[in-house]
Amino acid sequence: MRNHHFLIVCFPSQGCINPSLQLANKLTSLNIEVTFATTVTASRRMNITQQIPSSSTLSFATFSDGFDDENHKTSDFNHYFSELKRCGSQSLTDLIASLRDDRHRRRPFTFVIYSLLLNWAADVATSFNIPSALFSTQPATVLALYYYYFHGFEDEITNKLQNDGPSLSIELPGLPLLFKSHEMPSFFSPSSQHAFIITPLMREQMEFLGQQKKPTKVLVNTFDALENEALRAIHELEMIAVGPLISTEFRGDLFQVSNGDNYIEWLNSKSNFAVVYISFGSICVLSKEQEEEILYGLLESGYPFLWVIRSKNDEDHEEKWKELVEGKGRIVSWCRQIEVLKHPSLGCFVSHCGWNSTLESLSFGLPMVAFPQQIDQPTNAKLVEDAWKMGVRVKANLEGIVEREEIRRCLDLVMNRKDINGEREVVEKNVEKWKELAWEAINEGGSSVLNLVNFVDEIDVDDELTSTV
Repeated sequence: MRNHHFLIVCFPSQGCINPSLQLANKLTSLNIEVTFATTVTASRRMNITQQIPSSSTLSFATFSDGFDDENHKTSDFNHYFSELKRCGSQSLTDLIASLRDDRHRRRPFTFVIYSLLLNWAADVATSFNIPSALFSTQPATVLALYYYYFHGFEDEITNKLQNDGPSLSIELPGLPLLFKSHEMPSFFSPSSQHAFIITPLMREQMEFLGQQKKPTKVLVNTFDALENEALRAIHELEMIAVGPLISTEFRGDLFQVSNGDNYIEWLNSKSNFAVVYISFGSICVLSKEQEEEILYGLLESGYPFLWVIRSKNDEDHEEKWKELVEGKGRIVSWCRQIEVLKHPSLGCFVSHCGWNSTLESLSFGLPMVAFPQQIDQPTNAKLVEDAWKMGVRVKANLEGIVEREEIRRCLDLVMNRKDINGEREVVEKNVEKWKELAWEAINEGGSSVLNLVNFVDEIDVDDELTSTV
């Protein structure tokens, strides 16, 4: 293994930053120098350098998205991504070129890893003859669905989504599951609020991957035992499982961190497996009606609960909620999720099924109530319920609201009050199974560890072959 210097170019979202940081940490454990780069604005918020050991070979850099001044923002997503590509490409070019200057003591970059939707980073790398690879912070199944959608199956999927109703299933080569319309990535539906933003960007990304002369290497935050078939479903992609990349050591939080809520002290006062934990991630904000259905579902269920809510309600509304919740649960604006999920009082996780949260729940052995909202989350919820059988997905009414009775039903199932047709026993058994396999994959000699080592070794082989041609 020769002396490498990897550059990780990370999309500025919480869902990308934390697993990308863990990947950087895994690479440094292989004695590889790593520079982690994200946008100026995101880097300013992360405040992470104090968490990095002085002995680490990890350093940080930034690139511009055109909106480095936080007072100068845009709500036009197309304009944002256009500026991100234009300014990011120039910033990245300058960064790579600067390390090729003999005045610098640090070695030049030898490999670039980039996030989904940042394929312009691969173009910049290629202009310097530096090899690169995509890092997917979503599961292999979702990546396979993206690839199929933009390589021959778009019309079939769209027609079934529009014309054949929610009951018809869609079968795709190499994937072990059949998918109904509400189980596919949300932007596949033309009526989705995200379709006009994400579809053209993802089309460009998938077409870029498909244009390569040989199978394109893609690092994926999953592990072999979890998605064995999906990892091998797309012949044009060599998907390499390197997860679960769990943020146990350091995180780059992009939102305000609060230390005022004594939620751990409160959890310490509860019995083992008694508490319901609810979080919908760092982006999703629920409607007031949906929040109220969740609240009353929790209160009527009788389970103590810890709920992370990022929305801001009016003062009268907040005061009413405090009175209702008093003595029955805790509502906080922020928590250290890993710390909570590891706590012995936790009984289940009600989650939007963002991929990081899903992997964390799986790795710490918590059954899930899947409450998906957007993008990859409906597919992740499908995997949780049908592939891995470690939880249950809520069912919404015709208006798209999950009612309190449905929330109570799901909680009773995973919290072991009602075992319908042996479902709870199946969930409990699989939760323990996947927890064991997840840690096996990332412990010494595990599949994900070996996959990452082999990936780096093959870079050296590829370089040698290229140099002899």
